[in-house]
Amino acid sequence: MLPAENRLRQRHDFSNVYARGDRYRGHYIRLRIYNTGNSAIASKIGIVISKKISKSAVTRNRIKRQLRAIFRQLLSQLKQGLQIVVTVSTLEGSPNYLQLQEDLTKLSIEAKILHGS
Repeated sequence: MLPAENRLRQRHDFSNVYARGDRYRGHYIRLRIYNTGNSAIASKIGIVISKKISKSAVTRNRIKRQLRAIFRQLLSQLKQGLQIVVTVSTLEGSPNYLQLQEDLTKLSIEAKILHGS
């Protein structure tokens, strides 16, 4: 699990990110990032996987667990004051943990949400 202060939970927060956030697209995932402008608060992350992607709850939950684990590793490098929504766009080819990590890291660097990028 992600720490409580790093979880995006409220519907209006998701709507705000969808309406105002910048978009980045990778092979397996899409990122929407909204900079709140307040670097005093922790960045918040939400993960979305539609039933269109996989009918199996087991598969959807496995991907969510993997994405949360990847973000736990990146939390110390993540800039503050961001709201991030990660949407899984396809599971074509059944991506493993390393492929998801590579895709997310590449998008994070492209979006410049990591310190030093």
